[in-house]
Amino acid sequence: MLFKDIESLRFGYESNLLRIIAAQLGSEFPRMGHDKAKHLLDARRKALLGDAVRVTAYLLPDVHEAYCSCLDILGGGLKGELFVQQSKEYNANVFAHGKKFDVLIHSALLNDFNREELRFVFGHELGHVAFEHSRFSVHDILSETKGISPDTANLLFRWSRASEVSADRVGLLCCGKLTTAVTALFKTASGLSDIDMDRILRSFRRQYEDLEIQIREVSSDLSWVRTHPMMPIRFKALELAALDIVALRGQSGSFSWKGFRAIDRQIADILEAIDATV
Repeated sequence: MLFKDIESLRFGYESNLLRIIAAQLGSEFPRMGHDKAKHLLDARRKALLGDAVRVTAYLLPDVHEAYCSCLDILGGGLKGELFVQQSKEYNANVFAHGKKFDVLIHSALLNDFNREELRFVFGHELGHVAFEHSRFSVHDILSETKGISPDTANLLFRWSRASEVSADRVGLLCCGKLTTAVTALFKTASGLSDIDMDRILRSFRRQYEDLEIQIREVSSDLSWVRTHPMMPIRFKALELAALDIVALRGQSGSFSWKGFRAIDRQIADILEAIDATV
């Protein structure tokens, strides 16, 4: 696996939206500078060392091994540590400066997710690092740019949702199985465990179909002002790309990017159709 292949997994729709946003904002597009990013990363690390617990091979060997296995798959010289903080919520986050970063995971995930599901979570967060999503903060752009139009604000939220699809792809690459990625999404959304996989897959597929119908028939701007895609949409995006991503994990040298881009376009069409109705 080569780091350049990871970049190729970036959702094309995300890249297209970012180009449109940059063109609309021009010189006002606030990309995070080197000094600010380094300062924020240093401040975050100080906070994590003071308020969270660093996960090491000595403290939690299985968890640390799962985390390191994701780093090994991505390669590219990424350097960062894993921290855990007490919380009953299923959540994790990362902030990066170049290839340096720190990942914070909530304790509920370590308690309730198996090691393969944790690989999906770790891979997702590392995907944000690989794609340098920390360089562009929707919150900062909206707060620091004067007179931003509703259309541009909508594009920013669309880009943020698309970036989550990119990160999910890296999560799937790290865990290696669609069923593992889906159970991680299902647990995050429902808080439930020990549900038959076939039931989960059927439920997600039906819920995605019903969501499409609901969005077409009942338009609501407020329900779609969000930085993450709705969970059934994340599921569908993973399901469509799963065979190609798992194949890439094992044979990157002979991988067909042409076929993958066709899937990429199909997922973009889904999001564009939904965005056009709200």
